[in-house]
Amino acid sequence: MPVLNGGSKFVTQAKTLTNTNDTDCYVVPANFSSHIEHVLITNSDSSNRNYTLKFHEADASTTYTLFSSHAVTGKGSESLFTVDKPLYCHAGDKIIVAAGTADTLTVVVAAEEFYEPHR
Repeated sequence: MPVLNGGSKFVTQAKTLTNTNDTDCYVVPANFSSHIEHVLITNSDSSNRNYTLKFHEADASTTYTLFSSHAVTGKGSESLFTVDKPLYCHAGDKIIVAAGTADTLTVVVAAEEFYEPHR
């Protein structure tokens, strides 16, 4: 159970996808749970560029593909998960993204983390 009286902390992490390999863009720290409240994927290239988004559930040791070869418009962006539709995660869970083309996409993850001392 999270320690709610100690508050929570907000984190934002950004990764530029410099290759086409799976890249861990956000990992929930040990002893924390997290509400991922925004994933922003931006495309700096003038052409449409694809990405594949995966979610790794640590407790089940399973990785799920949520989007495969999904396009972001040239010079555009996409918002996934929002404050209204967050993704609830536990320690070790990950957001993984692979770019179809290196050096064109940036992923920004904003989350609220809650300390769970007994997890």
